[in-house]
Amino acid sequence: MNTSPTHDTPSPPPPLWQVVPATDYALPTDSQPATLQRRWRALGRLLLGDDKDEADPARAEADLRALPQLRLANLAPPIDWAPAARALGAPDRDAHAPVRLFIGQPYCEHAAILAHWARAHDAVVLTPPDSAQILTADRRWLDGLAPDKGRPWVLPELERCFLRHASGLELLRGFLARALSGALGPGLIGCDSWALAFIERIWPLPGTPRLTLQAFDGPALTRYLMQADRGHVRFLSARNGKPLLPEPPADGQTDASAAEDGACPELRQLAAHCRGNPGLAWHYWRQRLRAAPEHERQAQAEDAPHDPPARQDRERLAAADEVVWVAPGIETPTLPAESGEDVAFLLHALLLHRGLDAEALGALVPIPGARVHSHLLRLQALELLTRDGTRWQVAPLAYPTVREFLRSRSYLTDDF
Repeated sequence: MNTSPTHDTPSPPPPLWQVVPATDYALPTDSQPATLQRRWRALGRLLLGDDKDEADPARAEADLRALPQLRLANLAPPIDWAPAARALGAPDRDAHAPVRLFIGQPYCEHAAILAHWARAHDAVVLTPPDSAQILTADRRWLDGLAPDKGRPWVLPELERCFLRHASGLELLRGFLARALSGALGPGLIGCDSWALAFIERIWPLPGTPRLTLQAFDGPALTRYLMQADRGHVRFLSARNGKPLLPEPPADGQTDASAAEDGACPELRQLAAHCRGNPGLAWHYWRQRLRAAPEHERQAQAEDAPHDPPARQDRERLAAADEVVWVAPGIETPTLPAESGEDVAFLLHALLLHRGLDAEALGALVPIPGARVHSHLLRLQALELLTRDGTRWQVAPLAYPTVREFLRSRSYLTDDF
């Protein structure tokens, strides 16, 4: 008999990126609107130093400066969606459910995730029709979707296959009829969560497996931020000077238990404010990164030990002490109090289609073209909208405000 003592082996941490059935999506704690608004206001008072019991902030935001774009790109690089694609697994060849539906939340780049997946599995990528084809119901697009036997297919952006217009739904219906019947073979459809909420009202999808990325709570968001190769940079709260991220372990491996124990209230509240949406949380995090004034950094470098005197060693020592401040202010764009149905129509259409150009938008809303342009420019000035080329979209930092505005007016919203 083996009488040697046994040691419990710690269980491996769960994967950071998890793809789950949409029904298993779990919002972070305190993500319900009423609770969240109360907690978010309290956090804002805390970060802004309005709480009388709090000491003065460690750094006033006015004393900090914006980071250069190159440095900002190094500290908060765009999210690598390849791990999320790997979490989707292998193609599903179940004859009873030939098609899987992958639901992407706003700013979570489901098209990029499925592009990674398509390359990994040698899948045929289907290109959506253009606006002219949609509005004229050009069936040549449908006829060109011939299956390639032995290869799965991917349609990354179902939201680009329709327009919310009397003449803009026929191609969508035709595609879903073919795909869900199995006529195209095994496939994977990506769709924005807002578009799907609308599509299900005109074409129910019973029996189609629906998958999505699991929500990021505070510890998951902490793990994601910890895994970035930030060198010797420390992220400190401008409110109290405390680190917002645990120190990375010496072996460079992100420790899930350290993230669980070290997830600060600010990151837990950020995850809740973003309703578990990692893409949105990334935008908030990136927006708040600041640096001390240049003269202060120079003084710190001069005070650093100069032995050995080599310049490269002094630079190394200075870099080892680099601090990035996370600004205390939480600035979320707000809608004007007089915002009415015109604004609601525009914002809702932009979310349902994951962005539109002004011409297409004018065709979908009951608003004269000149007023559409006027509203777009005003909302852009208020930082509620952004424009990428000709396509208008709801700005990331404005998304929670816009979503709650539409929900309060009983507009159709997504399920996340």
